[in-house]
Amino acid sequence: MVVTRQVIRKNIKSPAYLFSLFFPVLIIAAIALFAFITNKTNQTPTIAITSNNVALRNALIESPTHGDYRVSKAISTEQVAEKRLSHEKIDGYLNVTVTGQTVSAVYRQRTNGNSLDSDTLKNNLNTLKLRQAAQQLGLTAKQLQQLFAPASYKTQNVAYQNGVVRRQRSNQQGANLVVAFVVTFLIYMFIAMYTSMIAQETATEKGSHIMEILVSSVSPVTQFFGKVTGMLALIVLQVIITGIAGLIGMQYFNHNISFLGDFSFSQIQPGMVSVLVAYFVLGVMLYTVIAAMLGSMVTRQEEVSQALSPLTTVGMLAYVASFIAVNSNSLLIRIGSYVPFLSQSLMPVRYAVGNAALSEVWASVAIAAIALVLMTWVACRVYQQHVLDYSNRKHWYQFGRKRRA
Repeated sequence: MVVTRQVIRKNIKSPAYLFSLFFPVLIIAAIALFAFITNKTNQTPTIAITSNNVALRNALIESPTHGDYRVSKAISTEQVAEKRLSHEKIDGYLNVTVTGQTVSAVYRQRTNGNSLDSDTLKNNLNTLKLRQAAQQLGLTAKQLQQLFAPASYKTQNVAYQNGVVRRQRSNQQGANLVVAFVVTFLIYMFIAMYTSMIAQETATEKGSHIMEILVSSVSPVTQFFGKVTGMLALIVLQVIITGIAGLIGMQYFNHNISFLGDFSFSQIQPGMVSVLVAYFVLGVMLYTVIAAMLGSMVTRQEEVSQALSPLTTVGMLAYVASFIAVNSNSLLIRIGSYVPFLSQSLMPVRYAVGNAALSEVWASVAIAAIALVLMTWVACRVYQQHVLDYSNRKHWYQFGRKRRA
């Protein structure tokens, strides 16, 4: 507990850790500021509608706008609309001309006014023109309803496992993928940060010979588990801060970002959260214990990045491969999803897209758990043997020599 408290106390006062701890809050605050400024600058445009056909103009004014624009009903002539536009009282105006069976429209807008998304306005005008033509052809109200009835269209997402189809809700795969990618990114980010922290922690104490004093009062095994436990506590703290910031961000942005407005945790596939939590804990801890081992094998703090390079490269490759796993279920991807150090990024994505059954996922989790136990035992032994070794021999040569001894 003494070593654990020391690790927590030392790192939680570090400016680098505090910055990383509150980095998600800063990102969300920056996005919120950007969204606020965007909403203030991109206001709903005010337009006028003029026409030589009064009935068509009135119908167009009463058509739903879906919040894309506001209509100034008092402006009914093109001359008045042009005058209001020149005085910047409106952002633009639509002039509709009906000549026999032909309907033409021109939208005139200010270059410094609020821009108009004209799709809704075009759809309303086309609908009214079709309705007018249908009435001239003598179609009944029922025939008009049949004429404008949209075609039925829906999407079904299915996944095949051993030749058996497993149907998903249309929005379930998207929600699964979003959550899986967010968690795999967090896994990679935490791996990159905490492997460096624990290795630097060990190398600094060893390089300054403080380790000799610590070993005289606390055994290397106790130190090892104390450091790992301290890092775990810091990870939990950062996960809590990141989770709170993420939930607040989702609540704030769901009205500003259309995708978040449609997102709900109820869309996530059952078991997905448990799978992601398991891989997050196992993946981050597996890399952390190996980093603690590598930190004990260096003699100077400057050698930490070189010692960690193979480990962080594997983590980066696993994260990159997760993007390939979205559209590929090749033999290498399937094998990699069972391999520790790779499975934390590959298997969640495979499960999210429906390329892996829940039984396969838990088999991979069991392999990762066994690997964590074995690697913790190996890392603890190596840490115990090398923590006071100041030899300048290459790291893996030291490891082999000590293992033979």
